[in-house]
Amino acid sequence: MWLALEKTVLRVILNENENNFCAKCCKTKQVIERMFEAFPEFKEKIEIQYWDISSDQIIKEYGELTAPVIILNDFIFSEGHVPIIKKLCRKIMNSIKDA
Repeated sequence: MWLALEKTVLRVILNENENNFCAKCCKTKQVIERMFEAFPEFKEKIEIQYWDISSDQIIKEYGELTAPVIILNDFIFSEGHVPIIKKLCRKIMNSIKDA
């Protein structure tokens, strides 16, 4: 019997409303993309999900949030500011080790 390895889930929640452009959200998306370029092994071990801050599912699960938000395995890592890439990488690496 084969067991599927569970991936670490990284939810990136942004304000995707075209009429309300969010510079922090844009920068957060760039940080995440650069992190995956710098650590290609993350692609195999991390499932990245992009969500809109006004999504009914996000509001139901977490309540009202301030974009941008990074949620790692259902725990809010950062909210309302661009995440610090070194801290996020460290947290992801620890999460992968613990899995």
